Amino acid sequence: MPETTIEEKKKREALKAKRDLLFERYVKRPMDTHLALEIKVLDDQLSEDAKSSTAKYRSSFRGHSK
Repeated sequence: MPETTIEEKKKREALKAKRDLLFERYVKRPMDTHLALEIKVLDDQLSEDAKSSTAKYRSSFRGHSK
């Protein structure tokens, strides 16, 4: 079942919050490379979600223009 816009936004906000928390920890301890890897994974997820949302948004306009 596709996610609604509100659900997508909540998911992105949760990912961003987790990413920001990890980044704060990483800034204090840059030798903890596992934090950098976790941040990278979250950044990738956020990027994929943004691409998906953009594609859905654009396709919704294409459907209405007919």
